[in-house]
Amino acid sequence: MASNKKSYLTPLTIIAVCCLALGPLATGFFGPDWRARWLLAWAANEYQNGAPQDAEQTLDRAVELSSGIATDVEFWNLKFDLVFNKEKPSRELVSKLLEESKSLIGKLPEEIRHRAATYVGQLFHMKKEHGLAVEIVDSFCLGIAEREPNENNGIAYFRSLAKTKLDIALNEIDAALVADGTSRDEFLDTKAWVLHGLNRDKEAILFAEEAIKRLRSEFKYYKPIPVADRAELLSWLFPDSLQPQSDAPEPTSLPREPEVSDAEFFDLNPMEKKPEAKGLRPTNRLDELRDRFPHIHPGLLDELAKKVASLRFHRACILDELGRNQEANLDYAWLDLFGFTDTTNIF
Repeated sequence: MASNKKSYLTPLTIIAVCCLALGPLATGFFGPDWRARWLLAWAANEYQNGAPQDAEQTLDRAVELSSGIATDVEFWNLKFDLVFNKEKPSRELVSKLLEESKSLIGKLPEEIRHRAATYVGQLFHMKKEHGLAVEIVDSFCLGIAEREPNENNGIAYFRSLAKTKLDIALNEIDAALVADGTSRDEFLDTKAWVLHGLNRDKEAILFAEEAIKRLRSEFKYYKPIPVADRAELLSWLFPDSLQPQSDAPEPTSLPREPEVSDAEFFDLNPMEKKPEAKGLRPTNRLDELRDRFPHIHPGLLDELAKKVASLRFHRACILDELGRNQEANLDYAWLDLFGFTDTTNIF
C-alpha cells in the first residue's frame, strides 16, 4: 500500500517541479505581453490587406492587454500609418494621436520613456508635424546634460523646424557638438539652421559651409558605397566643386567636362539652352545617377542625394539672407537638377 502511494505521488511531484520551473517561461510566452504582440502582428496583417478599421480595433485590444507594447517600434509605425494613411488627416485625429502617445509613453518605466518619446518625435517630424515632435519629446526628455549627442541634435533640429525655443535649441546643439567631439556634418547643419532661425546668418553660414565640407571629406569613409565608386559618385553629388580638397578623394571619372562653368552645368538660363534637346543629360539627374550605378541600391543613392539636398537648401536660404544670391542660385539649381523641387520633402 505504501509502495502504491509512493508510486502515485512521484509523477505529481515531477509535474509540480516542472510547473515551478516552466511556469514563468510559459507566462512569458502566453501572457499578456505575448498576446499583445501577437495582436500587433495580426493588426499589421489586417492593415496590409486593406482593412484599416479592423487593424485599429485589433491594435486597441493589444494596448488593453499590455501597455508595454509601446516599446515596440512596429506598434508606433502602424499607429502613425493608421492616422496618416490619408493625404491630409484631420487635426482632430492628429491631436488625438499626440494625446494617446503621451498617455502610452507615460505608462512605461521612467528610464525608457525618453527613448520612446524620441522615436515618436521622429515619426511626427517625418510627417512634417515639427511642433508636435517638439511637444512629445519635451514631455519626456532628460536634461540636456543627461542626453546622448544624437538626442540633443534631434530635438534641436525639431525646434529649428518648428521655429520655437531656439535659444534652448542652441544650447542643445552646442552640448551635442561638445559631447560628440567629431563635429559631424548633421550636427553642424543643425547649428547653422538654429542660428539662421535666430537671424544670426553671418555665423550660420560658417557652420553651413563647414557641414558641406565635412560631408565631402568623410565621403571616402562611407562604407555602404564600394570604394571604387566613391570618387566618381562624389563628383556627381558635388559637381560645382570639381577641384578636390586636400582631404577629399580626387574624382577619377567626371560626369562632365572640367572646363564647363557652374552656371553652364546648372543651366541657369534654361530658355537659352535646352540640354534635353541636345542630348546632354536627362531632366532629373538623380535618375541618371541610378542608371550609372545600377549595382548600388537606389534607396541608398536617394538617401545620399537627399542628405546633400538638405545641406544645400539650408546653405542657399542663409546665403539669400546675406544677399549672396548668385551663390545661393547654384544650390537652388542643384536642387532643381536632382529633382528636389519641393523642398518640404528634404526635411
